[in-house]
Amino acid sequence: MKNKKHVIFIFVLVFLVFLNLSAKKKDKFEKWMDEVNPIITNAEKAEFKKLQKEKEKEFFIKLFWAKRDPTPQTEKNELQEEYYKRLSHVKKAYIYGYKKGAETDMGKAYLYFGKPKVFHQSKSSSSIDQTPPRDDSPSMHTEREHPPQMWLYPTLPWMNIPKEGFNLVFSHDGVGYVLDREKTETRAMQAFFSYPEKILFFPDLKEIPKRRKIITFSPESFEGKLIQELKSAQEDIVQIPFEKKTIFTKAKNNSSYLTILLKIDPADKKEIIEKKLKFFGRVESESYFYDFSEEKIPVKEKGYFISQVGLPLRPGEYKLYLGFYCPDKNTYSIRADNIEVPDFWTQELAFSSLLVSSQVQEMTAEAKKEEFDVFYLGRYSLLPIYSQEYTKEESLNIFYYVYNPALDENQNCSLTIELELQLGEKKFNLNPQQRQRKVGEEGAIMEGHQIPLSALPESGEYQLTVKVTDEIAKKTISKKLKFILL
Repeated sequence: MKNKKHVIFIFVLVFLVFLNLSAKKKDKFEKWMDEVNPIITNAEKAEFKKLQKEKEKEFFIKLFWAKRDPTPQTEKNELQEEYYKRLSHVKKAYIYGYKKGAETDMGKAYLYFGKPKVFHQSKSSSSIDQTPPRDDSPSMHTEREHPPQMWLYPTLPWMNIPKEGFNLVFSHDGVGYVLDREKTETRAMQAFFSYPEKILFFPDLKEIPKRRKIITFSPESFEGKLIQELKSAQEDIVQIPFEKKTIFTKAKNNSSYLTILLKIDPADKKEIIEKKLKFFGRVESESYFYDFSEEKIPVKEKGYFISQVGLPLRPGEYKLYLGFYCPDKNTYSIRADNIEVPDFWTQELAFSSLLVSSQVQEMTAEAKKEEFDVFYLGRYSLLPIYSQEYTKEESLNIFYYVYNPALDENQNCSLTIELELQLGEKKFNLNPQQRQRKVGEEGAIMEGHQIPLSALPESGEYQLTVKVTDEIAKKTISKKLKFILL
């Protein structure tokens, strides 16, 4: 009997421990819901509440933050990190009556937009209060003790609202500061209330994006010192001359892929360049910077060497610092430039940069690359060529992607493609081509043309215009390419 009681006691103890562990797991998810309550959508709340399994909930949380990651190509989620830093601050800094932290208007504003420049508005200022209350009113008494505050913020380009700096006005209601909806501009109110929607960068994301390993050049690193030296001198450092071209195509998760094609002049350093070089760089925007680095052996072409580096970026304007150095770090070059990454994720008709080469090869399954390479196009690969100079014995092979064409009721696009060659005042039009086909998942179709250069009448500098007309949307776009026929 004693042993039986002992067994029952152990069973009850194990059961209570199990209940305690289950409660902790439940508390963990409830705590997370409280933390993200200021930015989670009602649809997401409903979806999360339906989940039963712990693995499902953990995946939901990972996907929740992935949808709000401004740089999905990196391991770091800048918005998530900054959110929790601000959340920790507002929990301690803003407590008004029964409300605290992000439950208060000031706490929510700090959580959304960060630390403001605070302007304490006096009673006499007319910029905020155009119709001050009577001196004996309760609101005037409150205003004397707690004058209105104006929080000033710079523009937030990634939100689009507002397009210029904005401010929020807070008035005291006797308990705490609340957002004054009458004294705050409409555009600032839009920024405040639309914030949760604006940070949902990838609402349709279904899987966790593959991320690159983060590379951050410390100020003491060789790359970091070169970047800082270039910034300080504001002048390129060139021991080996090089040029670059930028190629843009559509990437995943609302990003565009930047490919940088480099032409390196060997001069008297041919032996160095024929070996492996370390290419490195940094792209900076107003909101973040991203470092990258690759080791490659440049390819020889017509008296110079070419190489390429690439990375996905969100559309926008960037400062690009791009350089390379030899293994012993005695020879190096680095240049600065401004680039603008186009947005292919709108509903507007667009197409990628033109990919041009005289040599096309059909790829075998074994030859296909795991990493993205803009010159690998399905079954074919192009030989990257920097100098657009060709002979009559060669062919001009042109490839590009058309994005966002309108679709008919059968989900087919309808395009007219026209090619025009111009030599001085002379123009040569090739026969227009019609395209009616299904569009891929990314809203893109790939097009290609081959022009035998032996058919051209004479040598010289030509301009090729590729014009695409969307027959359904009645829109036309075009791109130009210059090449020399020797």
